[in-house]
Amino acid sequence: MSEARAGERLLRNRPAARRLHAGLYLLVLALLASGIAVLGEGIRPLEGVFGGHVASARAHRALGYALIGAAGLVAMARPRAAGRFLAESVRFRRSELRWFASYPVFVLRPSRHAPARHEGHFDPGQRLFNLAVVAALLALSATGVLMSFPRAFVPAVFAWSLRIHRVATWVFVAAVAGHLLVASGALRAYRGVWRAMHGGGRVRREVAERLWPAWAERAERED
Repeated sequence: MSEARAGERLLRNRPAARRLHAGLYLLVLALLASGIAVLGEGIRPLEGVFGGHVASARAHRALGYALIGAAGLVAMARPRAAGRFLAESVRFRRSELRWFASYPVFVLRPSRHAPARHEGHFDPGQRLFNLAVVAALLALSATGVLMSFPRAFVPAVFAWSLRIHRVATWVFVAAVAGHLLVASGALRAYRGVWRAMHGGGRVRREVAERLWPAWAERAERED
């Protein structure tokens, strides 16, 4: 690859996608903070940010409904995009098992190794992240709604909803932490990837060809 081509950037995410990501990012952070604040007996420093235990619980409930509403609006306003996201996230190919085998070496020595080729818009690791987040959010939404009406169900329903809500919370936190680690560029293998969502939506051609080869080829043809 020539130096001129190596310096080129491919558009990974358009402005609308980046704005949606930023809005959901801020909403989810506030939701996580308010939810963690009221865990167990409550975490007073975090509760103080929201005005106390009761206010934190109310904020958490309101933010939860806001996230459910936002997801519903996106699904109704952009059904094709939502469908593509889900379709790309659930589609795994047998040949992509090699990607998982090659991934640890790539992360440790990115200058000498590249991950095995995959064919999707998302790499297999991103697909697992997407599925974990969607599953966790569905569980959090369903149990959160149930717990909003404690008198409508027997106590056992509330107790099990709370248990599932807590487990789903930590699954979600772990997934988001991994996502932030990759997106931050702290790993050498992912230097510059943050630009795909926060820096104009474009990534260097060589980065795209290494991480998303099939998408990069399609983007080059459309460019």
